Amino acid sequence: MIPSASVTGRRRVLVAVLVVSLVVIGSAVVTLVTRNGGLRAAPALVQGTILEVPGGSASKISVVGDNIEVIVGSSPALTSASIVVGSEGFHRDFRAKTGTWGLRLDNATAIQTGSRRLTIVVPENGTLTLTLVGEARVVLDQARLGELRLAGASSALELDASEPGSIIDLVQIENVTGGFSATRLGNLDMEDLVIGNITGSYDLDFSGSLDRHCDVSLRTAVGNGTVRIPSKPGVQLSIGSVLGKVLSSGFVAEGSKSFLNASAAGGADRQLIMHIDSAIGQIRLVEVQQ
Repeated sequence: MIPSASVTGRRRVLVAVLVVSLVVIGSAVVTLVTRNGGLRAAPALVQGTILEVPGGSASKISVVGDNIEVIVGSSPALTSASIVVGSEGFHRDFRAKTGTWGLRLDNATAIQTGSRRLTIVVPENGTLTLTLVGEARVVLDQARLGELRLAGASSALELDASEPGSIIDLVQIENVTGGFSATRLGNLDMEDLVIGNITGSYDLDFSGSLDRHCDVSLRTAVGNGTVRIPSKPGVQLSIGSVLGKVLSSGFVAEGSKSFLNASAAGGADRQLIMHIDSAIGQIRLVEVQQ
């Protein structure tokens, strides 16, 4: 049966009313979001605030902002991670992925000058996935973890392991754009270090108290870099492909793209094995006495 003209007309009127209603509701929502800075506008966190992060021994935390210092440690007394807010200007960031505790730094309203600090304490032998968007410095202090994953590091990143006492089985770093420096990585006493891509200058220092066999893999490095290799224990560095120079004064060449420190060349066990898949730029090898 073909609908009559009057029925068709009523349907068109109903559709028009529905469309207008949706437009009005949408306009009201946009106005609310604009006036309040978002549906879930979060107040600034007070310095000294302690945040409990759900997730048990596997914690996911994201931090957005520049000039941020994150101190990472662990505690056998914790069952889930905690964040201690050490500076003004931090807010909850509800844009974080589901299951990730998000924080953002409001640079415009932050009162304190210099770097803004957060302290993250993770259950001992737990896993921390730390997503950093912006320029950041990560300090490892007595961090005894199963895994540390640094993800989304989109600006210059500094990793400081100067303090001894950390033990981390796996350290994984995704992409770093803008430069990467790492100090005393041996103090993390790792079994595996995996680095994705580095774009920009880099300085990797593997000195420290490394007691276990450690495999290091760097997939791609684009930029000039320095690799600081301890005199002890035995170390081997190999490079898959390189477009640039390798300055290896003081190291023993084993083939065209493999280099040994003095200990490994003298017959010591090769405890630290490093491999760079591909590199564009100059690589300078420096021996660090310890």
